[in-house]
Amino acid sequence: MAFKPDYGLRLMNEGVSPRMDQFFYDFRLYSLSVLGRGQYSTMVEIPYQGEPHALSLDFNHQQLNQVLSKATPQLRAFITAELAADPDSPRTIEFDGEISFGVRARLGRLQKVHKESFVPLVAQEIL
Repeated sequence: MAFKPDYGLRLMNEGVSPRMDQFFYDFRLYSLSVLGRGQYSTMVEIPYQGEPHALSLDFNHQQLNQVLSKATPQLRAFITAELAADPDSPRTIEFDGEISFGVRARLGRLQKVHKESFVPLVAQEIL
């Protein structure tokens, strides 16, 4: 995937408050990254001001369960089995298909990984 500007970093640089809710009514989960026990993330591409941006969404175990309740039974079983086999190791779980859900999120904290900076959105509520 080619480098895309970070959506959260763009919002932060434009002065958006971390207390301001961002609503996504048709968010799509295509893969699941395990950050650690009970901590997850996913990344999608969204347009912003006519340009594709990378958006990282972080969420917890309870929120993941709410997302999985919207998945097909087969996809839910696959992801649940993958997490049961190893709930702690940081990794990305790839799968066929997608899970569509709504989410209310807010800007998280600035993250720096290697020479890259980004600001994840943190899920506040699964809709």
